[in-house]
Amino acid sequence: ERPEKPPKPSSNVPFRLDPEFVKRAALTDRIRAKLSVPAGRAALVGLGGVGKTQLAIDYASQLRQQFPQTWVLWIHASNAARFEQSLGDVAYQLKIYVGKDPRTNFLLLLQNWLRDEDNGRWLIVLDNADDASFLLQPP
Repeated sequence: ERPEKPPKPSSNVPFRLDPEFVKRAALTDRIRAKLSVPAGRAALVGLGGVGKTQLAIDYASQLRQQFPQTWVLWIHASNAARFEQSLGDVAYQLKIYVGKDPRTNFLLLLQNWLRDEDNGRWLIVLDNADDASFLLQPP
């Protein structure tokens, strides 16, 4: 069996940008500045419905336009079960886990993939992480 070619960088953003979305250039610039450094992080915090997801979609789209070789990995983080399912979907998308062996630790495989600089640039979006306490629990 020949090894499968690694996939080309792509985006799994599950939503389109709302055509009514009002761009927020100053806020997008702040996000870009925070994420332009190695291991950069940014959090979009606010009440539901204020446009955090749309802002993340807009930023991810701009990033892919500027750097097409960047992975955009969208993770649903509304609860632990949804988070784990979404991570499994991403691992499958990256072709590092195909789900055949239930004993396979796809979280470890995904962690190793993210650490490997040969895989290129990536952006992870944790969407709907309103109660992120489960993120601090061991898997």
